[in-house]
Amino acid sequence: MDRSAPEPMALQPDADGQWVRRWTGDDWFAEADGWVRERLAAAGTVVSGAPVPYKIRFWAAVWCYPTDHGLFWFKENNPGQAFEAALVGAMAQALPQHVVAPLAIDPERGWLLTADQGLTLADQGETDWRRLVIEYAEFQRDTIAVRDALLAGGLTSLEPSRLPDAVQRIADWFTDLADDHPLRPDPATLSGVRRAVDAMSEVGKRLPGVVPMALDQNDLHARNVFRPDPEGPFRFFDFGDAVWGHPFATLATVREDVDESIVTEYLEQWSDLAPLDVLRQELELAEPLHAVHRMVSWHRLLEHADEIECAAWTEHIEHWLRELVRTYGSASA
Repeated sequence: MDRSAPEPMALQPDADGQWVRRWTGDDWFAEADGWVRERLAAAGTVVSGAPVPYKIRFWAAVWCYPTDHGLFWFKENNPGQAFEAALVGAMAQALPQHVVAPLAIDPERGWLLTADQGLTLADQGETDWRRLVIEYAEFQRDTIAVRDALLAGGLTSLEPSRLPDAVQRIADWFTDLADDHPLRPDPATLSGVRRAVDAMSEVGKRLPGVVPMALDQNDLHARNVFRPDPEGPFRFFDFGDAVWGHPFATLATVREDVDESIVTEYLEQWSDLAPLDVLRQELELAEPLHAVHRMVSWHRLLEHADEIECAAWTEHIEHWLRELVRTYGSASA
């Protein structure tokens, strides 16, 4: 059954910032709309209704197009996450069983056009977390063999040797902010971020362990997974936050939604590499890296944000900065 185009989501306080103004402006829309219609036409598809500006935030613009072949979704990312188009294109080639293959991409402009996949897992009722973590672990393991292809489009590598530099760039960015900038940290927080740089060096000495680095979607939840066919595999989507790093960091994202048996199920998908007790030890070391992965994702965006955008999302950004400091930068860490 064809779905109707959704209502647009309300704009947020970042609406006056440079990116939302760009993505709601006539000039940008004319260029993007022309590309979408051209790509659809090449596939024998005709736009049948007014495009909907479904979700516009400073990190991305998502538009929905009604067509004679159902809905299509167009996305442009903030430059800090523009790699997503190339990443999804590479995964569609190398790992088509795990992702939603786009109809078209423009890697240079970070444009992505995808056919509607129906309801997400979150919209289908109770989530089968056991199956989800099993298939996600399979997906992660399959990315290991195609590492170079996934990194080629600009995906951030957070392999152990790169962790100190990544956190150092975060520390430098916050240190260089003007005193009246909405995200300027207090001196204690800045000191904590600097201590986290040293902590990353120690973590890097203990990793990699028995588990190789892989893709971390860095935003795993039931709203980022489709099940187009009840008997078919899950399809993962929305990779704007993704990094290449320790795969176990993912589990921090779902901890509040699953019990320990689901965590064990996930670890068992790696048990050919080491016994479960060894994997649990590695999980204890790697899962806290989620704070680094999330802060790196925000930092990629902040490098291209204006003060209006920074102020609009202060609460979220400061949360992950505090988590980074709490985990790796406290005086007792």
